[in-house]
Amino acid sequence: MKFPATPRRDKQRQPLWASACFTAAVLAAGCGGSSKNVVPPPPPPPPTAFNGMIRSGSVPVSGAAISFYAAGSSGPGAGASNLESGNSITSDANGRFAVPVFTCPSGASQVYLVGRGGRANTSSASDSATLVMMAALGDCSSINSSTAVVINEVTTAASAWALSQFMTPGGVVGASSTNATGLRNAFLTVDNLVDNSKGTAPGPSLPPDAVLETAKLNTLANVLWDCDQSVSGSVCEALFNAAAQGSASPSNTLDAALAIVRDPGVNVSAVFAVQTNAQYQPALAAAPHDWLLSATFGNCTSGCGGLNLPGSLAVDSTGNVWVANYFGGAVSEFSPTGVPVAANGFTAPGLEASFGIAVDAQNSVWITNENGTSAAGTARGSVTHLSSTGQNLSGGGYTAGGIYYPIAVSATSGGQVWVADYAGSAATLFNGDGTAISGSSGFAAAALPFTSAVAVDSSQNGWFAFQGGVARVTPANDVASFACCNEPAGIAIDSSGQVWVADYGASAVVKLSPAGAILGQTANTGGIDSPGGIAVDGNGNVWVANYRGASLSELAGSTTELLSPDSGYGLDASLHEPFGVAIDASGNFWTSNSGSSTLTEFVGAASPVKTPLLGVPIQP
Repeated sequence: MKFPATPRRDKQRQPLWASACFTAAVLAAGCGGSSKNVVPPPPPPPPTAFNGMIRSGSVPVSGAAISFYAAGSSGPGAGASNLESGNSITSDANGRFAVPVFTCPSGASQVYLVGRGGRANTSSASDSATLVMMAALGDCSSINSSTAVVINEVTTAASAWALSQFMTPGGVVGASSTNATGLRNAFLTVDNLVDNSKGTAPGPSLPPDAVLETAKLNTLANVLWDCDQSVSGSVCEALFNAAAQGSASPSNTLDAALAIVRDPGVNVSAVFAVQTNAQYQPALAAAPHDWLLSATFGNCTSGCGGLNLPGSLAVDSTGNVWVANYFGGAVSEFSPTGVPVAANGFTAPGLEASFGIAVDAQNSVWITNENGTSAAGTARGSVTHLSSTGQNLSGGGYTAGGIYYPIAVSATSGGQVWVADYAGSAATLFNGDGTAISGSSGFAAAALPFTSAVAVDSSQNGWFAFQGGVARVTPANDVASFACCNEPAGIAIDSSGQVWVADYGASAVVKLSPAGAILGQTANTGGIDSPGGIAVDGNGNVWVANYRGASLSELAGSTTELLSPDSGYGLDASLHEPFGVAIDASGNFWTSNSGSSTLTEFVGAASPVKTPLLGVPIQP
């Protein structure tokens, strides 16, 4: 009998179940198989928190290392933390990147992006070590999956200006733990300057009637662009040399931008000359006067916050700016970003011909009124007291304590308020509730002819500028007078107790010791021309607004050396009879333009000051 041939085993087909078992074994050790040598699949990518793009002009930057930071709280320019330190974020060929899910230190933490390196020029054979860009985003809690960010030279320049007082080289941003408000307001200012979702200036938060020096911002961005696009390196070398401060020369574009805005009057033309291609428009056709960046508010016909021949300024603890108006019967309040808090200002009985203003420790506001009638029926002026929300606390105005055409006011850290009485040649002292301490005729009676300004020292004494000199008046009515000046219009005291006087009549700034001895005078130079308002910043430097010169001047507090150019700062800002001045906790310098009824902010120009100003200026 012939049997069928036995099939060869090497030709047998593997059962279907065996194939399925093998496949399952790869995914999970089952079916009796072993997974010892099986490589598991890679984990899924982490969820994306938000997306962004880094560009140099219109060119994507590929291969840039992206870092996502929260600003520090251990001091200015210190303590920033990388929220994605465990992830490597790199831009792709189209400049795009994704930031994975992160944890906010707190909802109010201020966050920002920095992009380093990568290729911004397709003809370059290697990544650029000099390319560093930044975008400041603000509250961490505001970031979500729909957030889209463009990092480019415009966002970099805007960040450098707004955060200049909170940043150190390398893109480290931080503030002291006691100045979280100043830091947050600085990040809010970024939104006035630039739209981070588009990388264009101005920003979405800029009030519609505000005037920003957009062409100047774009011009600095163009200067950075030329370096980022450079292949040979000579363009960057020219930029870094022009931006150098003393012996320190920056080595990347972000640090160069920071150096330029922090020393805005140095090598202005050399910085401008780096711009060869106006990639961002509008741009300046000629070099600016300086690299201070200004925004002017109140350029409108209605709803301008009540600005009407504005005089003195004061800043409260939230960063809001209060303005006394000589006309209109209203006091103005603006947010830290220049938005009127009340469309037509706040009114109260007796609020008329107002010139002086101060904010006390409770954020309530004191305003001097030259017009007004006393209880005896004599026209002697008054002082209006408003709450922090603009509610009247003083009825028809305070008229006791020697009030006689009051022109200036200053609050103490002890809760009292000094008032300079122009016509009364005297000083009035109020408690915080408006009760007068200075009797019926005021302190220093007849010792202060045509008093024009007042400041408070660390001992709660009032220092008054008057025609021909200054005087120190104690709360016990002890008076000491010192001859020094021609026609002083403003007075300020630094943290060492030195007294600074803006001498309008002599076009000079005079420095006196705490004992009243003249220590120095700077006159008719550096733009000093009929100075009115005067303020000391957190580093002790002195700033004045030049009423006739339409400029600002800055002096070193330790030496009276001029730090501003020969013609002063701010000539690009179209100042018009600037007078009142104030420095906020973000380092913004504010001045009122009495000639145009506007308010101008110079972004990040000065060292921050704790607000409200109660006595001598201190860092926040």
